[in-house]
Amino acid sequence: MNFQKSLNKYRKISFSERDKGDRLERLMQVYLQTDPEYAYKFKNVWMWNEIPGKIELGGGDTGIDLVALTHESDYWAIQCKCFQENSTIDKPAVDSFLSTSSREFKNL
Repeated sequence: MNFQKSLNKYRKISFSERDKGDRLERLMQVYLQTDPEYAYKFKNVWMWNEIPGKIELGGGDTGIDLVALTHESDYWAIQCKCFQENSTIDKPAVDSFLSTSSREFKNL
């Protein structure tokens, strides 16, 4: 099943917005670990609740959904949103994510 079909399926079968978001986060984790465009870049991709050292980064929900570790030992903060296809992301939402993701991810 391709990515778009999986996404459409999740939109239909999810029983809540939270469930839809959780499913999308898992889908994105697998996608980033297996798609040829990204798989070679990452050593690991963690769900936020599974990342080693989460407590040192504040522990709670920070708006970061996934954290990817590159082969160059850089960390990428990733936020996943399962909006409707015709939705747009506004500047305040982007500003909030950029502020949160500017944290230091060292020694995780």
